[in-house]
Amino acid sequence: MEKGPIETHWFSRSSRLVNMAAKVATKEVRQRISGRFQASMERLQASEVMTRVEQAKLIAETLGQLKGAVMKAGQLLSLDASDFLPPEAVEVLSKLQSQADPIPFEDLKMVLREDLGQTWRDRFQLFDESPAASASIGQVHKGVVEGVPVAVKVQYPGVAESVDSDIDALRRLAGAWLSVSGRRIDMAETFEELRSILHQETDYWTERQALERYRRLVGDDGRYVVPRSLEEASGRRVLTMEWIDGEPLVDWIKRDPSWEERERVARALLDLYCKEFFEWGFVQTDPNPGNFAITEDGRIVLLDMGAALEYSDEFRESYVGLLRVIRRGETEEIVQAGIDFGLIDPREGPDVRASFAQLLTEAAKPFDPELQPFQFNDEDFAAGARAVGTKFATSLRYSPPPRKLLFLHRKLGGLFNFLRRLDVPIDLRPYWQQMVGTELEAQQAV
Repeated sequence: MEKGPIETHWFSRSSRLVNMAAKVATKEVRQRISGRFQASMERLQASEVMTRVEQAKLIAETLGQLKGAVMKAGQLLSLDASDFLPPEAVEVLSKLQSQADPIPFEDLKMVLREDLGQTWRDRFQLFDESPAASASIGQVHKGVVEGVPVAVKVQYPGVAESVDSDIDALRRLAGAWLSVSGRRIDMAETFEELRSILHQETDYWTERQALERYRRLVGDDGRYVVPRSLEEASGRRVLTMEWIDGEPLVDWIKRDPSWEERERVARALLDLYCKEFFEWGFVQTDPNPGNFAITEDGRIVLLDMGAALEYSDEFRESYVGLLRVIRRGETEEIVQAGIDFGLIDPREGPDVRASFAQLLTEAAKPFDPELQPFQFNDEDFAAGARAVGTKFATSLRYSPPPRKLLFLHRKLGGLFNFLRRLDVPIDLRPYWQQMVGTELEAQQAV
């Protein structure tokens, strides 16, 4: 069902966010006051859960209405919300990751005219005004160019212009939420990274160049297919690429393919990540399930390079060094490496530091030789990891999410979730060796 045009004026969008922040903060304070008078721990816990659910509903509802940068940021929040929100609230926020409501095509015509010219229709033999898909910052229409079926991604009007004001408003919201929770976490760097990525994602010409670069890197590897972009039908807010038929990865998994098929896809996803980070230094960091599909002949379709990020040799070498420290398992060494790498604030106390070391050790546990082949759907491991992660996240007083790992670990979390859904045990020892014995190290030795 199509919705009306999205709000584009910075004042109305900011006002909506400020009102949301006030409501969320009010509910937080009210819960804290009422909690003091609860007669039993059970009632207190139930009250807190309901408060978090109400807060999540307010956030999801507001961000979903505004679309653009704030909705995209809400999607990012929902990926890591399990660290500080109960499952009921996470479920509400996760709805932001589903397909968004499209907007009327009339509201997109100005974008097509401004990017492709007044005679933009002449570039297409066919163009379907009914959207094939919609998301937080744009929607996709089917078309045909020179006999080739294409997907035309058109950005919602005003989205690029609203990034800065949206991020500033969200930063104030986060500050208000942290203030009532008694934390002194400086989220400036986190929001600057988010701002940078959103500016990148709203520049479709940059995405087109990333798409072509990714196609060259994948090369003739028959396990993957990356659509070709059409420069003559693309611009800053319009991106046209080949339409490749494929079944969304999540839907493909639900059809319960054979064990062999699932293992093949799982290994291909693992191999791809190792190539992206440890070999190419160029990572598609958006693990949204809609960005992956399976063709009829079993290839993995790779879509949406808007958040593709480059990681320098120096950064990757430091990351590999951190992995080796984690494997050695010495708490003090892990903590110092974490401080040096910018993962934890040195002002954190002994309990937080110990929890941090435990968190990284737990994160590396899937590579433990004694646990091979590793079962990604192991509920005991999942429960233990959640407990350690929640303990660490709720104990932090100064450490924000690390800027330089924010999107890389977002990709890792999404990959782990895919592997869990595919439900095939995999011996990860070769992958660990591939990660810590990279070509980078070999080059240094020459």
